Amino acid sequence: MSTRPPLMAEESLAFLKSLAEASAIFVAFTYIAGWSYLAAYYSAFGVNPLELELPLPVVCTTAVYVLFNVGWWRLLAAIVLIFLLGLMVFVHRWKGMWRSATAAALAALLSAASAAGVLFGQRQAREDMLVDSSELPYVAFSSRLEKTDQPPCVDHQTYGSLDCKLLLHSKGTYYFFTPVPKPDDTLTSVGSLNLYTLADSDVTGVHILRGLARNVEGR
Repeated sequence: MSTRPPLMAEESLAFLKSLAEASAIFVAFTYIAGWSYLAAYYSAFGVNPLELELPLPVVCTTAVYVLFNVGWWRLLAAIVLIFLLGLMVFVHRWKGMWRSATAAALAALLSAASAAGVLFGQRQAREDMLVDSSELPYVAFSSRLEKTDQPPCVDHQTYGSLDCKLLLHSKGTYYFFTPVPKPDDTLTSVGSLNLYTLADSDVTGVHILRGLARNVEGR
């Protein structure tokens, strides 16, 4: 009586289990890298990332953005590390070896992903705070509030000036700021960056302009 079908089924099950483990490691890697980047980025602006309730798919896909922007050689190194880690998982599953090596490689990979996310997030935030950065759009608001302590980009029943940049819109709140000039040899400090918020219920209109030429288009 042939035992081939049961053996094939067992091998297929072992393969699927190993694949599931490798997938879990990949998700953990992308989540750690993505969350580290977003936490560092928004914390630089004074926003608590825990209050944003960022969904898992957004955090994981952000890690892909981080990998593609930190340099191709780093991306290649990450791919090699993931491949080696996956190989260790398969070896561990099939031969019962490399348990400690797998754990050490996983810890090193996650630590590297976290460090890369934090460093790139902080660097990107510093660049996006500047006037000459084109990553974040300029924004002007029309508000139903007559008197506020908001900057000139917020006005009552009409659009303010396009002097603010929109950081994000989350949970019914707009986060925006007035960008700072790029420091040079004569300017050692750019001062503090003030972050403003505006609730959806207080907004009657939003004008968003991407790019640097905010004064070219009509308001």
